Amino acid sequence: MFPYPSGNGLHIGHAYNYALIDSYCRWQKGMGRYKNIFQPFGYDSFGLPAENYAREHGRDPKEVTYENIDKFRSQMKKMNTKFEELLITSDESYQKWTQWLFLKMKEHGMAYKANYPTNYCPSCETILANEQVIKDNPASKEGKCERCKTKIEFKEVESWYFKISKYRDRLISNLDWIDYPEKTKKQQRQWLENMQDWCVSRQRSWGCPIPIEGETDTLDTFVDSSFYFLRYLDPNNDKELFTKDKYKQVDLYIGGNEHACMHLIYARAINMFLYDIGIVKEEEPFKKVIHQGMITSKGRKMSKSLGNVVDPDNYDSDELRMYLMFIGHYLEGGDWDDSKIVGIRRAIYKWKRWIDSAEEVGDKLDILTLTNTIDGYVESFKFNKVISTLMEFYNKNKDKKINIKDAELLSKIIESFAPNFKIKNYEKV
Repeated sequence: MFPYPSGNGLHIGHAYNYALIDSYCRWQKGMGRYKNIFQPFGYDSFGLPAENYAREHGRDPKEVTYENIDKFRSQMKKMNTKFEELLITSDESYQKWTQWLFLKMKEHGMAYKANYPTNYCPSCETILANEQVIKDNPASKEGKCERCKTKIEFKEVESWYFKISKYRDRLISNLDWIDYPEKTKKQQRQWLENMQDWCVSRQRSWGCPIPIEGETDTLDTFVDSSFYFLRYLDPNNDKELFTKDKYKQVDLYIGGNEHACMHLIYARAINMFLYDIGIVKEEEPFKKVIHQGMITSKGRKMSKSLGNVVDPDNYDSDELRMYLMFIGHYLEGGDWDDSKIVGIRRAIYKWKRWIDSAEEVGDKLDILTLTNTIDGYVESFKFNKVISTLMEFYNKNKDKKINIKDAELLSKIIESFAPNFKIKNYEKV
């Protein structure tokens, strides 16, 4: 899932997603498992946070957003991943396709205008979809804005709606076979016994304009993110969303479980629409979805208000990547402890020193078993077991003289999880 470029820059959760999955892709490539591995990336750049920040500081939200994107780019570079930046949703070249989608929906009777009682946030000065309202009791009409926590009012506002309720039965029945986490399937089933059409009008300026003459509203940013993965297929094509021969279903889609309902259901519904009109070849957008776990600090969610946020920029990229792997099962997350990253630093230094001491003739090591063991752990996203296996392999063989051939093989294994390993000299701790 692509990030929203906030002013805070990439946080440790982003590093947990992008750096570790980059290693997953590096490993798959090294194993020769796939002919080609495509790691596209972009920015979900429209939205209220940038506009609210710009209002408070008397600035242009576009200027603020693109400053943030530059900061993210530099951080992604430091993270040393192979993700390819291909789109920004606020670029005119992308807005064109968001508007194309709206017009296609309208052409097929799937977008309509109506005057219904609607959730309205007086602070954000815009209407909200039901899914953007936090409720203590799902049956209650009372709720708060998910962004600013202001109490929601009800207003009759003439707005545009997408008729996604048409797909309710298919969205539910496909949950029987799609490869999603069971918890997410359960959440989607519960959300879909109460599904309504999607209100996509927003009374804010920093969003994609609704392409109807006389309209001043913009589109909900969830419209921008409902199809972006398809645009990755052919990002420079200004004639079609993508050429048919470039179509490919997403093999693996990774993101936090906070997107279990809104984004993942909207993306599924829009993909079904595009499937029905012959644009895509698969009814479901994603072959497999997983949610990375959360990184906490002393058992608590990281937040600026608690002063426990970890800035990935403060760490060596290899050490950070390997420590995040070691912290726990990827799907469960773990608790950050600054003192324990030293253990990873020591391990990398020992591996490097041992491998650099290789000789032409040395003891034979069982690299094949090591490779097969690590491969099994990578396939099941047990990156913590990958690191502990490398540590155990070193401890078992450290007194042996490593030969050059095995040293090269071992170095390649480690490079999947510490990309700078071959070129960098790590300091002794």
